[in-house]
Amino acid sequence: MSIFSLRERFFGGVCEFPKFSIISFFLFLLGVLLLSLSTPVSAVDSPAENPTTSAEVTPKTTKPPEFSTYRLQVGDSFIVTVDGYPEYSKERIPVPVQEDGYVSYPLIGLIKVTGLTVSELEVQMQSAFSKHLPTARVFVTLMKPKRTILVFGAVEPRPRGNLHVFEVGQVYLLQALASAGINYEAADLTDISIWRDGKLYKRIDYLQLMSLGGPDTPLKDYDTIYVPSIFQQRPVRVIGAVVAPGVYPIMAPQVPATQVLKIAGGSRADFADLHKSEILTSKERILVNLAAENVSAMLGPGDTLYVPLAEAKISVTGAVEKPGQYVITEPVLLGQAIAMAGGFNEERANPKKCLLTRADGTEEELNFDQVHSEVYLNPKDQLRVRERTRLDWRVITFATSFVNLLVTVLIRYN
Repeated sequence: MSIFSLRERFFGGVCEFPKFSIISFFLFLLGVLLLSLSTPVSAVDSPAENPTTSAEVTPKTTKPPEFSTYRLQVGDSFIVTVDGYPEYSKERIPVPVQEDGYVSYPLIGLIKVTGLTVSELEVQMQSAFSKHLPTARVFVTLMKPKRTILVFGAVEPRPRGNLHVFEVGQVYLLQALASAGINYEAADLTDISIWRDGKLYKRIDYLQLMSLGGPDTPLKDYDTIYVPSIFQQRPVRVIGAVVAPGVYPIMAPQVPATQVLKIAGGSRADFADLHKSEILTSKERILVNLAAENVSAMLGPGDTLYVPLAEAKISVTGAVEKPGQYVITEPVLLGQAIAMAGGFNEERANPKKCLLTRADGTEEELNFDQVHSEVYLNPKDQLRVRERTRLDWRVITFATSFVNLLVTVLIRYN
């Protein structure tokens, strides 16, 4: 048998395929293609064939362990995720706890949150949402609470200033003072003040607070604490018969009354009654004899030293309408003294002949027309307005007659 006959017999038998229609052929190819694609997909999706793939679902939020027992307070904020309902989620904008302790949330309304832990709040919100969205799952995440407190005054200087940020829920006064660091050498611990919303909220005696052991004062966000210094300038007031009445700052907590009098320029010598001076405080009036040798009275910030006027008098006599003594509260001009006495007696007064006797006994002859606006009268001075010279014509007539008679007699006998 030749090789050609063998090839014809072999390939002729193998290559004889059954006759298919064109439609059947395309259906056959489509089935082969689908079979080849389904096998790798099933291998990936099947957990049994791929044991490294986990079917466990990871929760959307986890609560920090340090806040598990923390109870919400005014000023805190949190974010809310409502799984499956993004329109009710607050993931980008934190929800703040209002001043009344409530928050208002879409669909469920008002909820009181102060005093609740995050888990308790989550349970309440889940229960409220379930009434409207049975399939909803609620997750609450607390934003890290912060309290910003300003402490200034006699405290230790800080590179970043006096703002103290506390990453806790509630801050107390002692906690804030400890954080700021009191300068015990300069601080006045008896008058620490707390300011809230621009107004004085409370004054604290730190020494008394420590000795009694409380109660401590809770602070709010952005409260301000002021620790005064014993060296700061604080005012005392001086009024009455002093050279320069006014308000004067002092550096020490207590200042002697005699020193305060010197600060005001001293007393007005003839007008001040130093024996009856007073110290006026917010609680009492204290009588002080500033004329004594050893004066122990002291003034504190806010006190007032009062030096009363003495009964200072001048005397105006002579040819005036109302001679007598007159009370003055300050030195008066010569013209004012005459006016107090009712003015000159026009018929008798000689304004050019005034005699001023000082308290020390010295005398001055004064011409009122020249010095009335230059000379001052002080307490115990005496002014006398002399009378003008008056002619008595009866005396002149008698004297003339007597002289004529005497001359006649002398001539006759001579």
